[in-house]
Amino acid sequence: MGKRPLTIIHTESHRSWGGQEIRVITECLWMKKKGHRAILIASKKSQIYPKAKAAGLDVLPMSFTNLTALGDLIRLRGWLKSYAPDVLNTHGNMDAKVGLLAAAGLKVPCVIRSRHHSHPVTPSWYNKLLYRKLSDYIFTSAQCISDQIVNDLAVDPSKVVTVSSGFVPPGKMISKPDAMHRLQKEFDLDPDTRFIGSVAMLSEWKGHRFLIDAFKAICGQFPHHHLMIVGDGAQMQALIERARDHGLADRIHFAGFREDPWPFFRAFDINILASTKNEATSQVLPQAMYAGCPVIGTWAGGIPEVIDHGNTGYLVEPADSVALARAMQMILKDPASAAELAMRAQKMASENYTMTVMVDRILDQYQKRFSLADGQRTIGPLSKAG
Repeated sequence: MGKRPLTIIHTESHRSWGGQEIRVITECLWMKKKGHRAILIASKKSQIYPKAKAAGLDVLPMSFTNLTALGDLIRLRGWLKSYAPDVLNTHGNMDAKVGLLAAAGLKVPCVIRSRHHSHPVTPSWYNKLLYRKLSDYIFTSAQCISDQIVNDLAVDPSKVVTVSSGFVPPGKMISKPDAMHRLQKEFDLDPDTRFIGSVAMLSEWKGHRFLIDAFKAICGQFPHHHLMIVGDGAQMQALIERARDHGLADRIHFAGFREDPWPFFRAFDINILASTKNEATSQVLPQAMYAGCPVIGTWAGGIPEVIDHGNTGYLVEPADSVALARAMQMILKDPASAAELAMRAQKMASENYTMTVMVDRILDQYQKRFSLADGQRTIGPLSKAG
């Protein structure tokens, strides 16, 4: 059988906007560029719904709440019959419950339960049903997530596949001096200002409070460096108050959510992800690496799968502002060694974490599943997407 386009349905019940949702929408767009049909099912009240519509994706509305679960299941089952997808990929907890049950018995060739964060999956009978029986594959974004699912839920290891999130490289990278100048100008700072930064949702478990405390410990030693926090979320006001309480309101800046993080990575002397838990293989760390920015992370979740400690960046214990301050000092005091770290990290990111690498891995898994299902279907990139 010759190559043919696939119909791929993704479901996403989360209403927030973060790494998981970015991955879902980016994967849909990339598959579309390769000639396949990608359909997203999400709540109209979610942030991903209007973004996907604006990006030109096919988007169908579904509430994905406990109150609407039965009706959602019936409606989704009807859509699955109508669209006859080759792949159903479920991403959130609620949409997975609805989607996997809706697909039962319909002979969808490839049914996937994706897991994007490292919080352990409870080994309940219901989760065992979803992961063992109703899914053909479990896609995870970090090996530590895969290991937990195999060990605690007794899922067949051949069904659990680690597919790290990929990023789309920018068409043109701004120079570091130009990126620094833009930030200096935007925040009305002196021309000798330099930046330490973090790009992440402002959630409690992202560890920004420890980053602020670590910056307080070293800011006197590096008087030209300011801390730039990029992102939005529930912790915004608490973090602003923490910076003010430390007397650092003029040295710690909150940029809010930015659609394009690349100029920030180029402006930073260090990009820090201080997560305390739940992290998979972060998307911002490979992006920062690709941009040539030295990185610091924590020994939380899948972060150690991205950073090779001492070789491509530094890792510290979660919630340890003293250790984090020490790692920041190591980079800022030795720019030559930091540049070598960044060079090795850039090579690693370009070889392992681009969207092309991610999508090719996914298509390989689809092909394996289809070969098992009917022994003849052939898929592949129908058009080049990078």
